[in-house]
Amino acid sequence: MTDRDQRTIGAPLALLVLYTLFIAAITLTPQQLGTGPDTLIGHALDLFAAHRETSWLTYERVEKLGNVAMFIPFGFLAALHFGRRRWWLGFAVGASLSAAIEIFQGTVLTQTRFATLSDLVTNTLGAGLGALFGLAAMVMWPSRRTRSDSGRRLAAV
Repeated sequence: MTDRDQRTIGAPLALLVLYTLFIAAITLTPQQLGTGPDTLIGHALDLFAAHRETSWLTYERVEKLGNVAMFIPFGFLAALHFGRRRWWLGFAVGASLSAAIEIFQGTVLTQTRFATLSDLVTNTLGAGLGALFGLAAMVMWPSRRTRSDSGRRLAAV
């Protein structure tokens, strides 16, 4: 049997495609999420600033944490798709996707978006964490043997 569980061949790929489209919708459109004072993010940041325990949570930190969080599912699903032996491709493909996004933002969407090295780093960090979580999930959940595998094993004995 290969390193990929037969139960997880199609589902991670379908979810990965859908999630990649979600990332594209968030990052490759001219409009950014509203961050003004009368938006949900603005109200949340005001709430964080009003409390000593959460005052460290500034817009810049929330943005960086959001970038990491947005790419964790991508790395996770990519690792599941590629399997145990090639789980690291979740990290590499995530880094490549992030680079492509930043290049697009820096060349095509220059009027409304900004390409930054910190976005590339935080997106890549998120994809790497997701890929590690995917590897951990594959290690913790043993692959299910198919009937042909168990038949081959019995014939070998």
